[in-house]
Amino acid sequence: MEKQNAAGDSPGPRRRPLLAVSATRVERLTPRVAGVTFTGDALASFEAPRPGAHMKLFFPPSGWQPPEPGREAEAKRPPSRTYTPLRWNPARRELDVEFVLHGDGLASCWAERAKPGSSLYVAGPGGGFDVPALPAHLVLVADDTAMPAAGTILEALSPQHTATLICAVRDDMEERAFARTPHTPQWLHFGKKPGSAGVLLERAVLDMAERHADSHWWIACEAGAMRRIRKHLLGERRIDPARVHTRGYWKLGETNYPDHDYGKDA
Repeated sequence: MEKQNAAGDSPGPRRRPLLAVSATRVERLTPRVAGVTFTGDALASFEAPRPGAHMKLFFPPSGWQPPEPGREAEAKRPPSRTYTPLRWNPARRELDVEFVLHGDGLASCWAERAKPGSSLYVAGPGGGFDVPALPAHLVLVADDTAMPAAGTILEALSPQHTATLICAVRDDMEERAFARTPHTPQWLHFGKKPGSAGVLLERAVLDMAERHADSHWWIACEAGAMRRIRKHLLGERRIDPARVHTRGYWKLGETNYPDHDYGKDA
């Protein structure tokens, strides 16, 4: 998941410290997804992420120097993007991240060139999803940018939870298993038009919403589609807002979309 983020240089939540990390493993998981494992002594202070959590990755330009101790709050930070901490191994201080390789983009270009030893900075994690108490059925709706977050939620479910998973990816080459979960997604293919992923997800939700009116919903995708889906679930299906969790990961036609769109004004 890659999203422009300028937050942290303005008043708001406390700044988390920048943690220097470097890549130890880089692998191509699908033609459009790269998996990178990071490590570093600074990760000793990295907290265990909650399901569906997010963090910041900072990409320092050439010549950038980290601020002196005690001056972090006033220093200008490098450009950042928001990603999901897919897996965290505190004993080994290893952090796994998946990058969608969508062409021109700060993080996408970095991941295309990444190799063992490539470095950046991490801050976080934050946020997350509260897994509902049993009995509960979850419907997870995600495009390819949100699949890592959906995977962490699935892994947090107990065997007594049930789940329906809908994922929009480019084609069958992008379909991949969610590790350590028994759930098989319903795959939707958007081909060479990433902007149509939200339309496909929206249609799928309209087709199934009535029979899942008592479920918990987690939707993460393009912001416009997320808002339309949320409006349908709350307005037409009258689903309890406490059961509908939505997030816009990106917005069609924008490159600097903020990372805190939960669609609650939809």
